[in-house]
Amino acid sequence: MKAHGNRLLVIAGLALLTGIVVDVGGVVGSARSPLKAQVRGPESAQARRLAVGEIYELQAAFHRAKTTQDIDLMLSLWDNDGILNVQGDPNSPYTGFDRLKSFWQNSGSFTHRRFSLVPSFKTQIDVDGDEAWLYFECHDVGDFDLPTRAIAADTFLAGTLRNIDGKWVFSQMTAGKAVPLSVNHYYFP
Repeated sequence: MKAHGNRLLVIAGLALLTGIVVDVGGVVGSARSPLKAQVRGPESAQARRLAVGEIYELQAAFHRAKTTQDIDLMLSLWDNDGILNVQGDPNSPYTGFDRLKSFWQNSGSFTHRRFSLVPSFKTQIDVDGDEAWLYFECHDVGDFDLPTRAIAADTFLAGTLRNIDGKWVFSQMTAGKAVPLSVNHYYFP
């Protein structure tokens, strides 16, 4: 699926609430207005709002699974034949349920206490029928409920989602570092 193109971009929050078209061609922002999430979508505004809302719920569940160390929730978000490419990881790609489970169980979020935060204005969604492109960043705070809390990891997850039997799932994704922190730099593709 093509991740970029000349499709209409709308602000995610407005798309979810109103379906109003806001801008064409890039990140919306200026010195007076904050950057907005990028959303591209299917032809109908109603279908766009529905798909975008479901995909936002998918990424929210992803971060809930990491924060609460809920491996069952995490695995329920992936296609059984899903692929996770982790940049810089010699054991990557992780393909299929068992390999994905092993990866997540041994990841920092599941071996350490972390609170996973998302700069939602950088989230990108491009829906094309039963496939979608998704990009988001995760900024994990270690020991989040202690005075010694600190940023433990800055990463991104991006790639292709599939809608299988009415449920959006991660299908072919790439993860990597999101360093240095940036308001307007995207780390993939």
